[in-house]
Amino acid sequence: MLFKGIKPEGIYLLAENRFNDSKVFYDEHKPQINELVIHPLRALLDDLFDTLVEINPDFILDPVRCISRIRRDTRYTHDKSLYRENLWMMFRHQKNYLPTPMLWFEFFPDGYNYGGGIISASPAFMEHWRTAIRENPENIEVAVQPALDAGFEIDGNCYKRSKAEADGITGTAGELYNLKSPFLSVHIDTIANLNKPKKLEKQLISGYEALTPFYDYCLKLTKSYNCE
Repeated sequence: MLFKGIKPEGIYLLAENRFNDSKVFYDEHKPQINELVIHPLRALLDDLFDTLVEINPDFILDPVRCISRIRRDTRYTHDKSLYRENLWMMFRHQKNYLPTPMLWFEFFPDGYNYGGGIISASPAFMEHWRTAIRENPENIEVAVQPALDAGFEIDGNCYKRSKAEADGITGTAGELYNLKSPFLSVHIDTIANLNKPKKLEKQLISGYEALTPFYDYCLKLTKSYNCE
């Protein structure tokens, strides 16, 4: 076990760096940030490696590509602050499918979350998604049930006017039918477990294993959509 936890002082240093929003401050504290945050995240990735490869051997697991950068990309946003106080790991397929199914882990100064779903889900893809649910709602209900049993919740923005109600889709399938982007997530409102490596790893591994049927369902749909 390589991961030794993410200590509170590392999380506070990220927040302080975000508050100062200064390249000078960041450069002065970069060694501490690397030691307290970046290196632990890489160790966590190493410990999760076997579980992730079992879920999808084609996951991108290069830390440079799946761990977020502290410096923000401000080219396409009104928020021009230079640095972020939240960091994440995202595990996605090697092929550049858009939309793309993925798993993630993310932490903030006041908590963390993890889950799985589809990013870059266009309106055209979501119609493909809804068609699959209309044709066989039982498939998606079977796929999400292990994650729901493990404490995951259906997440993502919904249409204000229910498409599920209009098309007669009910239950769990109906909730997923009405999403603009489909996600299942767990939100933890404390950072305490980040410094408890065994507990955090067990939580993530069991969570990702419970998400696997849902991830597989998402991967199958994105592949069929991109092959159309």
